[in-house]
Amino acid sequence: MSIPPRIGFIGLGAMGRAMAVNLLNAGFNVSVYNRDRKKTRFFADKGCAVAPAPKDLAKMCNVIITMVSDPAAMDCVLEGPAGVFAADFGGNILINTGTMSSSYTRKLKDACFRLRVKFIDCPVAGSTPLAESGKLIMLAGGDEKTIKELKPVLLAMGKAVVYAGPAPSGTALKLCMNLIVAGMTSALAESAVLAERLGIEPKLIFSVLAESPALNCGYFKMKESNILNREFSPAFALKHMLKDARFIIAEAAAGGQRLPVTEAIEKLMAKSYNTGWGSKDLSVILQTLADYYKGSKGLRG
Repeated sequence: MSIPPRIGFIGLGAMGRAMAVNLLNAGFNVSVYNRDRKKTRFFADKGCAVAPAPKDLAKMCNVIITMVSDPAAMDCVLEGPAGVFAADFGGNILINTGTMSSSYTRKLKDACFRLRVKFIDCPVAGSTPLAESGKLIMLAGGDEKTIKELKPVLLAMGKAVVYAGPAPSGTALKLCMNLIVAGMTSALAESAVLAERLGIEPKLIFSVLAESPALNCGYFKMKESNILNREFSPAFALKHMLKDARFIIAEAAAGGQRLPVTEAIEKLMAKSYNTGWGSKDLSVILQTLADYYKGSKGLRG
């Protein structure tokens, strides 16, 4: 960018906080907004400006980065008299790093075009630990020249930028990646439950995975403690993956495609969510599977 970025960060949950901290540590000028003001105290103590509303943040910044949970939350920070779009933000840049649907992202792209706002569709691949260590993968959609100019900003939050094409290609790529994450998690959980049914220790699965050139991957290693210890502190909360799975299924249906495996996983995740485990790690579906095999009514209804 020809003008040094003055970054406004909206959404200081587990992921957003880590990303904003990394921007700050990289030396960027960072200001923040969060609905829960308690989450801004760390940044205020570091000398960051804390805006009373998204509109005020947009007035003091030329780059706004959002990391909020869903389209409703995005509308709350962008629309209305206190939203980002109520400021004179034309000519500046909006980067959305949260996971939305492709259809919503397309509408957001069109709204930004009307307002002369440069829009970068840039969800991230990775969970909270990777956000904290700056090892996210930035899945960027939008104007390629603008994305290249923003690389120093994006690489302060992640280790690589993958250009997906015009928006909403970043979101489309993220949904494809989260389909894989959902499948890997459910396969690992089902495998562990099956091992117990067959009278062997689930830890043997991880011993084999560690020795396998084909199957030894970081994600399985990250979930080993969750699976073996039945401890589900959230790296990627179930409620967020369930939301994304529903986006995935809806986007596929809109294109005339069925995803029967993902549809089955969505039902499993919904049962875990309805049990009250939405804020636990996605791997908590293991517990639902274990209860199912112990004679519960199963995943129907």
